[in-house]
Amino acid sequence: MRNLKQTFAAVIPVLFIFIAQDSAEKCEKTKIGNEYYKRHLIATIDGYPTGMVIDPRTENIFFILHKRNYTKGIHLLKHGALGIKELPVSDDVIGQCVGIDEATNTIYIGTNQGLIVYDYSRTEITAERPIGDDDVRNIFIDRADGQMYIATGTNHEIFKFMNGSAAVKRYDKIPKAYSFVLDSKGNAFYEYVDGRLYFFSIDYYEPIQYKGFTRELKYILQLNNNDEAIVAVKGSLFRLFTKSILPVKIGQLGFKITGMAFDHKNNIIIGTKNKIYRYKPVDNNESCSPDDYFMSSI
Repeated sequence: MRNLKQTFAAVIPVLFIFIAQDSAEKCEKTKIGNEYYKRHLIATIDGYPTGMVIDPRTENIFFILHKRNYTKGIHLLKHGALGIKELPVSDDVIGQCVGIDEATNTIYIGTNQGLIVYDYSRTEITAERPIGDDDVRNIFIDRADGQMYIATGTNHEIFKFMNGSAAVKRYDKIPKAYSFVLDSKGNAFYEYVDGRLYFFSIDYYEPIQYKGFTRELKYILQLNNNDEAIVAVKGSLFRLFTKSILPVKIGQLGFKITGMAFDHKNNIIIGTKNKIYRYKPVDNNESCSPDDYFMSSI
């Protein structure tokens, strides 16, 4: 009996340690910058998403779905929905990017035949009256003044629309780019066609290359709600500055990031293979919710 009691006493602490570790794991928070975030799975998909954009009115998420070696068109994940759906773009038009003008509540789709406007009520989207006839590869709409910029063709030349019309003018500050953002001060951050990241500060007269990344990487570049340029590389997040050529690492997510967007609630939407996550800010002193303490695996 004495041996049995000693054995049982030795087992109990081990069991409690296992429970504590399991609870801590379920309550894990991710630090990004100076804030802590909790991850929520909001969609499972067959493939991986890129070019993610969020409609601030509805919190719906637009993205391009890729499956193995081909692109499966532009898809929509409605807020609170369980599944995604492909936008009904006509067969002769290839959707390649999405841009949302928050000031006018207009959703633009960049295609191989120009820009078209998306309406949630439409059952089919055609290019009967496209805005221009360019091969639109990327859209950026400046939050400061509502100016729309597009990257066109295989050379990814940058143009901006003039005075809200359909006329475009070459944007000489960034001659070519895969993607770019402009902060409210007019500083430009972009991935040039040589596969490197640059910034063009209002304080300088020429672009400057960031150091520390290899050319083979594909960058995901966005502005967050604090008007800061954030870039995702593989499984890491970095902040870009105009006072330094070295990006500052602000987070490590532990998986390859393929899409990223920031909503108006300071959530970060992250896409990866077969999944879309929402990272929601939490108070660092906040205790875990009761749901985090379930012991079904024990």
